[in-house]
Amino acid sequence: MRETYGKLLPGMRTADLAGKLIVIEGTDGAGRTTQMNLLKPWLEEQGHAVLDTGMTRSVLAGEGIRRAKEGNNLGRVTQSLFYATDFIDRLENEITPALRAGFVVLTDRYVYSLMARAIVRGMDPHWIRSIYSLALKPDAVFYLRLSIDELIPRVVFSRGFDYWESGMDLFPGHDVYESFRNYQAALLTEFDCLGEEFGFQTIDATQSAESVFAQLKAGISQILEAHPEPQAHAAARAMNRTAASVPLAPSATENQRRRFERELLGAIRAGFTGDLLPVGAVPLHAGANGNGHGNGKGNGHSRHSG
Repeated sequence: MRETYGKLLPGMRTADLAGKLIVIEGTDGAGRTTQMNLLKPWLEEQGHAVLDTGMTRSVLAGEGIRRAKEGNNLGRVTQSLFYATDFIDRLENEITPALRAGFVVLTDRYVYSLMARAIVRGMDPHWIRSIYSLALKPDAVFYLRLSIDELIPRVVFSRGFDYWESGMDLFPGHDVYESFRNYQAALLTEFDCLGEEFGFQTIDATQSAESVFAQLKAGISQILEAHPEPQAHAAARAMNRTAASVPLAPSATENQRRRFERELLGAIRAGFTGDLLPVGAVPLHAGANGNGHGNGKGNGHSRHSG
């Protein structure tokens, strides 16, 4: 049976999540997008149904995050809550249903990037881990690692320095190059710590895209071959579950999620700054479902789930 890191979303069942959850992690510039674009068609050619997802793609919060980041005044607490809402929405409405249907779920970054970014910005590590404790444990996390000196040329000769990826919200007024270097170095340190804690499979991202792809294919093939399931069987089970799962009226947990969603979005709209941890933030997550995270997202997306 698939497990979470401690908490469950209201009404979530994990016993029948037969698919595979594969995470591609790494800082911006490490080549994640390139590998995602190679992996999906390769998996489909092998006969697997594939869902690819990533940060800021939720219907509930994705557009709000992109609009909020157009300015330069998004506080660290609001940012953390926004990303939690996005993740939990995707967890409940995309990732979990796909796994239940037997899909291979490829995700471009997961809770590890969200935790690293928040912790580097000074958020309480315990609070952040509590929020994301309802994340499903993946079958594998492949971490594409670059050092700072290898990362900088890639960024300079691609899109250039971005305000948020350069950590300019942490070092206002500083030189953008030095800010980028300091922020990314802190992120890499945090990623290395998370890699030890969560068992990342580290891949040297300085290699050619073809070499990285070959290593990813080998690692993912081992996972798929360990517990193969014919796609036809998975699809049939999914169709049967879908036909029997249409509710006649909102359940108690559904109403609870909707209430949590209103509370979380209300907190975000209130415009918290990053100067202190909001008093309501922890209860919102921890009290919502007794899960620091169950509510952060269950509420952010009470309807469902980031």
